[in-house]
Amino acid sequence: MRAGSLSDAKVIALLNRYFVPVYVSREDAADWGNGPPEEKAEHQRINLEAAKAGLFTGTVLVYILTPDGHPMDSLHVAEAYKPEQLIPLLERTVQKLKPRPGDSVVKPAAQSRPPQHDADSLVLHLTARVIKPGSGWHHFPAESWIVLKRAQWAKFLPPGPIGIGKSWDIDKEAAAEVLTYFYPATENNGVPTERIEHQELRGRIISNRDGVIRVRLSGQLKMHHSFYYKEDMSVVEAALIGFLDVDPRKNTIQAFRLVTDEASYRGGTFGVAVRSVP
Repeated sequence: MRAGSLSDAKVIALLNRYFVPVYVSREDAADWGNGPPEEKAEHQRINLEAAKAGLFTGTVLVYILTPDGHPMDSLHVAEAYKPEQLIPLLERTVQKLKPRPGDSVVKPAAQSRPPQHDADSLVLHLTARVIKPGSGWHHFPAESWIVLKRAQWAKFLPPGPIGIGKSWDIDKEAAAEVLTYFYPATENNGVPTERIEHQELRGRIISNRDGVIRVRLSGQLKMHHSFYYKEDMSVVEAALIGFLDVDPRKNTIQAFRLVTDEASYRGGTFGVAVRSVP
C-alpha cells in the first residue's frame, strides 16, 4: 500500500480532505496479537458486520466505515494498492456520504519511533530490504526497533583483560535478541516463531583510540522464517559484519553497527543494517 496507493497524490488528497484514515496491524489485532483488547474487539466487530452485510472480508482489507463506525464497503489490499482501484472506491464514498472537506485530522509526522525503554538500555534501529528479485512486497525497506536492556547488551562487551587482538564468542542468547530480526519484509513478523538453526557472532578488538575500544564483529546466521504464518521451511542465510565502540572506563557501548555482508532468502537476496541510536 505504501508503495502504491498511499504514494499516489490523488489518493492522498482524497484521504486528507474527506476521510479519517486508520490502519491496524494484523499482528496486533489478531486473537494471538499484542494489541489492546478493546482494539481487537473493534476489529472483530467490523469483520463480523461486514460479513453480515455481504461485503468482502478478511485480514488484509481496506474497510470504508460510516461516520458512526459501521462498514459500508471494502476492498482487498491486493486491489487496493492500485490507485486505479482505490480511487473509485473513495470517490464513490464521497458521492454517497457527501462529507464536508476539511484539513487533515492528524498532521503528517514520523510514525516509527523508539519504544519506551530504560535510560541504560541500548536502542537499535533495524532496516531490511530485498535486493533482488523485487515485488510489491519489496518497494520499501522494512524496519524494526530492538531494545536491549543492560543485562543483555553487557554480554556483547569483551570479557576479562582488554588487549588488541583479543577475540571471543558473543553470548548466543544476547546475539539472538538481534539476529531473530534478520529477514526481509514478509507477512510473518512473529519473531517468537523463529528457529535459529545455526548462529555465530565473534568479537575481536582491533584498536584502542583515546580510551575507546573498537570491536570488530563477524559471524554467520541460518534461521527458519516462514513467509506466511504457516510453516513453509523458508530459510535465511546470512554472513554478518559490524563493529562496537566500547568505553571500558564506563563499561558502556558508544556505538553498535551490524550488517549483512551477504544474505539470501527464498531464492533472492536481501540486506539488513542495524545501528544504535542515542
